[in-house]
Amino acid sequence: MAKIIRFLAQCIDESTGDVLEESIMSTEVLQKASTLQDLGYTHVQQIDFLQQIQDFKISRQIMLNTVDTCPNCASKTVKAGVFTSKFHAVLTDHKVALQRTSCKCGWYGNCSLDGMFGSNIHPDLLKKQALQGSKESYKKSSQSLNAESAKKRSVNGHSQIARTIKLVGEELEKTNTLKKKIEESKSVPELIANIDGGHIKALGANRSFEAMVAAIYQSKNLKKVDENHNVLEVKTVVASAKNDDQTTIKALFRNACITEGMGKSTEVICLADGADNCQSIAYSIAEDCKKVTYILDWFHISMKFQNISIPEEQKELLQSVKWNLWHGNCDKALERLKELMKIETIAKDRSLSLKLSKLLTYISNNEDGIINYEERKHKGLVFTSNLAESTVNTLINERQKGKQKMLWSREGAHNILQIRAAVRSNSWKDSWDQVQSSIYKMAA
Repeated sequence: MAKIIRFLAQCIDESTGDVLEESIMSTEVLQKASTLQDLGYTHVQQIDFLQQIQDFKISRQIMLNTVDTCPNCASKTVKAGVFTSKFHAVLTDHKVALQRTSCKCGWYGNCSLDGMFGSNIHPDLLKKQALQGSKESYKKSSQSLNAESAKKRSVNGHSQIARTIKLVGEELEKTNTLKKKIEESKSVPELIANIDGGHIKALGANRSFEAMVAAIYQSKNLKKVDENHNVLEVKTVVASAKNDDQTTIKALFRNACITEGMGKSTEVICLADGADNCQSIAYSIAEDCKKVTYILDWFHISMKFQNISIPEEQKELLQSVKWNLWHGNCDKALERLKELMKIETIAKDRSLSLKLSKLLTYISNNEDGIINYEERKHKGLVFTSNLAESTVNTLINERQKGKQKMLWSREGAHNILQIRAAVRSNSWKDSWDQVQSSIYKMAA
């Protein structure tokens, strides 16, 4: 006995149970699966089913959006033509027939989904495009999204993904730079802020530009994994590539600190590399908290010693410089470094002398930020911003540097960073909800 599988969709009167409309989606003879390929439905067949189901629901659902009463004068409306509007769902594209209505007072209803909802792209698809485009190139993002739909879709073109990144990035910035009020009832005694920058290859005459990144967290959320590794469980990350005298990054930084619990009784400990732009960001919140403590992080100090190749007989003296810095003895470190630079063999080596001279200048310029790192480590307090380095790597390097060969405008890089920072902050869900409510509107 042959068996047939039939899928159908029905529109039913809820009160009576009567079938008002019915459409057969598929009819086929049930056959044995000779291979695994024959079992169930292929990717393309599944998408085709979804297409038909969506079409059936959309065509009937949209009729409920017909405006019968004029929103201006409350008069009964009349039909003013049927218009076709495109609709892009997560995996399928559709043409929606909209019944437009009008009123004698001069009011006309919407004749497109854009006018009705603010966009014809479903929020789920827009979100996928934003996330995908923030992870990989727009071309690869287009290919990935098209692969999910089992066909090439114009809505997933790289230019559309670029527009999505711009739209979402700008909305995120707008939301995250609105001045927040400090809630003293939620303030915490201490916050840690890691501030750093990363260079991005630039379009145009300039070779690169710098993007600033900050990660703010409560020390209790820094958990030890092993002797050499920690994990930051909860944090707020912000970033900016704008050339606006740090206006945007400072606004983002202040709000991020408040999100993490900054109040008038909070001490904010900022760890950075000593650059003026990092210090400027750190001290921009001085009036909003109890105290800003700026520490030249040990990670950057130790990096200054890595590229110095010195004769074996002078290595002990160089180690003495580093040891004194580790214990906060800045004056002694500078003395030992000057002694080292006076040694004849070193003084004659122009390359080595230049490196040591730069190290001397770096230490001298950042004396105020050099503390007793050994003591802080012994007390279990943070003394390095290597977590910020990790954040810079995650936000910038994975998408905009390294093997990525593309060149960036500041605007393009900035919008990408807003999305990546929101995801990195573990606040993407709330951030997306705010973006969605701003982009889309409720139908009349």
